[in-house]
Amino acid sequence: MTTAVTIHPATEADHEEIVHILIESYSEYRDTFQTQEQWEHYLKDIRESPSNPYIKQLWIAKIDNQIVGTVQLFETAHKAYPNFELPIDYPFIRLLGVDPKWRGHGIARELLQQCVESAKDMGKNTVYLYTGGQMVNAIRLYQRFGFVEDPEFSSESGGGKAICYRYDS
Repeated sequence: MTTAVTIHPATEADHEEIVHILIESYSEYRDTFQTQEQWEHYLKDIRESPSNPYIKQLWIAKIDNQIVGTVQLFETAHKAYPNFELPIDYPFIRLLGVDPKWRGHGIARELLQQCVESAKDMGKNTVYLYTGGQMVNAIRLYQRFGFVEDPEFSSESGGGKAICYRYDS
């Protein structure tokens, strides 16, 4: 049975469910963090993320009125990562997450497509994102969607690789 996925702007009332989905979605990578402290810091960032004032658009995916996925879109890399000097003046995707029970239904693809369309509405034909080298399922998804690595902005530090991907529409 195929169920229709609909994409909507999130409201503040959705924030608790968004955080739940992000934690469930990213928990598979818990063991890839070098320390428990790093994992706890990551969880703190996830919990605070829906209230980030720099988010341009916060999207949710619904099936039968249930939130099953989410993604955040920022106007630029600097707004997505204000603590880093990233000269990427294009929309930037962060924290794409799909409830693990709903993976394989095209939800992440729909959320990525929404970000591409939103970027076009902003007058941009390119979107960027970062992912960790350990996030092999995410990497596969991005590559199948058509993202390509931008080695100029990829980096390695602290035992991990931050891979920068771009998508040109």
